[in-house]
Amino acid sequence: MTATQRETLAAMQVLLEAGVPVLLWGDPGTGKTQTVESFAREAGWHVESVIASLHDPTDFGGLPVRSDAGVTFEPPAWARRVAAHGGECLVFFDEVNTATPATQNALMRVVLEGRVGELDLGAGVRFVAAANPPAQNSGAWDLSAPLANRFAHLDWPVGLEEWKAGYLGGWPRLAPLDMVPSRASEAAEARFKVIQAAFLTSRPALLCAVPETDSMASRGWPSPRAWERLARCLAVAEAASAGETVRMLIAAALVGEGAAAEYVAYLRNTDLPDPQRLLDDPGSFAELERSDQQFVALEAVLAAVAADTKRWRDGFSVCIAAAGLGAPDVAAAVATRLVEIKPAATRLPPGFEVFAEILADAGLLDRAAKAA
Repeated sequence: MTATQRETLAAMQVLLEAGVPVLLWGDPGTGKTQTVESFAREAGWHVESVIASLHDPTDFGGLPVRSDAGVTFEPPAWARRVAAHGGECLVFFDEVNTATPATQNALMRVVLEGRVGELDLGAGVRFVAAANPPAQNSGAWDLSAPLANRFAHLDWPVGLEEWKAGYLGGWPRLAPLDMVPSRASEAAEARFKVIQAAFLTSRPALLCAVPETDSMASRGWPSPRAWERLARCLAVAEAASAGETVRMLIAAALVGEGAAAEYVAYLRNTDLPDPQRLLDDPGSFAELERSDQQFVALEAVLAAVAADTKRWRDGFSVCIAAAGLGAPDVAAAVATRLVEIKPAATRLPPGFEVFAEILADAGLLDRAAKAA
């Protein structure tokens, strides 16, 4: 898809804020390294640049050292500097696909766990890597599927007009997005998880689709880890008021362009009501005609009630309404889970008997009856 450098940088910021390592793919000499380092400094982060192709596996996995206590894996100087900094820090791995396959394998634990050998780099560390397309470098290797799946992949665009504006008029400051992680609520993340579950129910092949060739595996592809990360990233993007192009970039970066295009189209067409509206007016469930809408709406109600159990009785009323409006199966499943998290002092609303048989089979009927 076509995107500007500003949109790509916005997508990168959302991904980093969500704790997802980013891999920028782009032609040599297009300013990837300079831009990323300038942005990190603008954000007030310590920057540590490491040219991956000049290192061997022990620089990322730790150098084995024998002592009386056994073998330990000592980290290199760059990792010690990052850990000693203690605050927000960006580690930039350049030329990552010209590092040997063994070195790339050693990077997997670093970018996933933030550890080098036995050293924890700290909660504030973020990772960005850069790579040139293999066709432009005879010494490059395709990334392995496991390493590629640990990154979100963004193409670094170079547009003439954008370049001219910066080249002739001066490059603008790379102001970070206004993002506060706490604004990305658990309820928003839960809502995206529910929508993804409904989408993947209709497209189960996209839950985990490991590419068949090494070249395809070098970019983003669908996996349970990628979908989980996408839910968090979309919640952060929503809190930051990121545009639709940025959200599409994020989805494609994590699950690949094909799966992302299907998922984003699904998001546009889902047309879900606000779960708070359903809690206030259970009868509005009648407006949901498609089974996927009904599933996502009830799961969203469940997530909202789990986050605020004061609305538990309202949530159960939605299930009762749904059972009478064409969605008895999914309503029963959600009602059962609601009974399991029912506050002790909360009484069931009238009409809960519609779920009596299922509650009895689950061993929950006595608990429900006592609370009624």
